[in-house]
Amino acid sequence: TLGPAMARSRMVLGCMLFLAVLGSSFHWVAGSATASLEQLQGDHMMLALSQGSMARGASEAGGRLLALEAELATAVGARAQSDEKRDRSAEGSGQEGHLGRILAAVQKLTVGVVNGTEHLSEAAVTALSSIGEEMQQIRNTTAVTHAEDQDEVDRARDAVTKCDEWAHIKNASRVTTREEAHAVCRSLEADLQQTKATACSKYLEAMKGLDEPDCAASLPADPQTAELPSMLSCVQETADWWEDFNASVTPLAVSCDEASAAHEDKKSSCDTAQTTYEATFCSYRTQLTGACSAYDKCRTSAVAEQEDVQAKVRVAEASRKAQYVAAAHIECYLEVLLASPQQQ
Repeated sequence: TLGPAMARSRMVLGCMLFLAVLGSSFHWVAGSATASLEQLQGDHMMLALSQGSMARGASEAGGRLLALEAELATAVGARAQSDEKRDRSAEGSGQEGHLGRILAAVQKLTVGVVNGTEHLSEAAVTALSSIGEEMQQIRNTTAVTHAEDQDEVDRARDAVTKCDEWAHIKNASRVTTREEAHAVCRSLEADLQQTKATACSKYLEAMKGLDEPDCAASLPADPQTAELPSMLSCVQETADWWEDFNASVTPLAVSCDEASAAHEDKKSSCDTAQTTYEATFCSYRTQLTGACSAYDKCRTSAVAEQEDVQAKVRVAEASRKAQYVAAAHIECYLEVLLASPQQQ
């Protein structure tokens, strides 16, 4: 098969040769604008020279096409006349300009043939058939290039969407889990702190309420023999008091100690949980900062690329639409021209 560049060369050469055939083989209705043979032959020669190297490397089908066009150019050159020059710059010298001129020429010819003022020669029928093949090729090519452009647009869109992957940080859920665990631990620690405070406060108040027997305060430091019986009696009374006091405060002391130990254990556990949570958060923060930076760079680059692709595709789209419509119209006129008089 021929490549896109060779296909464009075939279309342009065929279009220019068709205009030459029209200018030399038919008598145009009064007032119709036709290209001069001199300019048409100049365009054909320039195109042939510019595509020379491509033609040498083209397929066998491309060689047959160029041979056919050369044969038609020779036949046209012997009979064509230069009646007037047209302003080709207004229509453009590219593929769209050539298609526009072909469309105008075929349209006028169709009107003449249908009205009976123009008659097709064998050379004209051959040229028209060749142009019809080129128009079909143009329409096929527009479908291919449309699909290719759509792929580019989709690729650019997907590249922008792919940047969202940077927004998903793996450790985000782990940070939340450990934060919640630490918060629960500190809440339990606070409860144990309150239990400790209550228990130890009762113990402290009990110890502050020592109220030993009065005799204990008056025991002599250097007792006499006569004082010993009273001192013994005081000691016995005091011993009974201390026994009762010990029985009442000992449970309070145990409660305070146990509450203090439980609080200390929980505080140590919460401190460990806090350290783990903080380390996880710092790691997450580092990843988040890097991810945000990478996301911003990714979006900036991808969006710029997407806008560039879309801008180029819009230009190609407008050109492709114009070529497709012109080719379709030309094919329609060619069906009329190549049909039998009854069908016309």
